[in-house]
Amino acid sequence: PRTMGDGWETSRRRDTGNDWVQVRLAGQGVLVAAELDTSYFIGNAPGAARLRGRDGDGEWFDLLEQTELQPDTRHRFLLAAERPVTEARMDIYPDGGMARLRLFGRLTPDGLAKVHDRWDSSGG
Repeated sequence: PRTMGDGWETSRRRDTGNDWVQVRLAGQGVLVAAELDTSYFIGNAPGAARLRGRDGDGEWFDLLEQTELQPDTRHRFLLAAERPVTEARMDIYPDGGMARLRLFGRLTPDGLAKVHDRWDSSGG
């Protein structure tokens, strides 16, 4: 990111809730690392974040427990959960701005097969 405008910022919360973003992965995979980037968010970065995953409609489980974040910093974490996921959810506490959420991992054999099937059926 080059400016704060390259990221996203949530409205201030005055209740006890928190804000979050949920993403669907290209295919079933195992996440091994995450980067939670608060670059350029100095007075408006979230105080903490948590990263969870789930496979299909399964239960959410922690990939990264709630962890304090610093403003204007790329936070890099190794993830210990060796469970396959199809979705990831980042909760920020209570609110604030994030420049990027980057997830790193590898497709499972089933995930890779389904990505290939989608490609083949699209006329790829």
